[in-house]
Amino acid sequence: MNWDKVGEFLKDNAGNGAALVGALLTGGTHAAIASAISMVSNATGTNDPQKAMQALKGDPNLIIKLEQIRLTRATEVDSHIATMELAKLEDKQKSHEQTQLTTRNGDNQKGAIKWVRPSHATISLVAAIFYVFTGDNVDWAVLTALLALPTSYAGLRELGKHSFNKNVK
Repeated sequence: MNWDKVGEFLKDNAGNGAALVGALLTGGTHAAIASAISMVSNATGTNDPQKAMQALKGDPNLIIKLEQIRLTRATEVDSHIATMELAKLEDKQKSHEQTQLTTRNGDNQKGAIKWVRPSHATISLVAAIFYVFTGDNVDWAVLTALLALPTSYAGLRELGKHSFNKNVK
């Protein structure tokens, strides 16, 4: 047995606070998992996940004790959760910035390379229009595929121009 099983048990059977400890056990950084193991070990008196699970199942007061331990370490847990969320948001922002940078670099190229992306988007848009007006039975999957390039290219070009993105560096 591993600590994931103990975490799943806590998420399913404990109140909100102890369930949070269960969530930390089943995912997150090594520091969060170690912190949650420490809390469960402190409550149950064992470092063995199987013995901890048996103790938690056998004595509901241990879940209350775990909740009390979590409350005393709430700042640490909240800080970890905030750090994880911030890291996710920063990763999404960095991904968007990289996409914008790639698009801008393509726009700033010299010669024929500069026109590759807009040409693909334009050709795909013309093909979509042709497909809609000449096809007997329009398949939405095909139409979506044909419109993916022009809509994404236009969207990526325009998002960087809006004032709410001026602060992004």
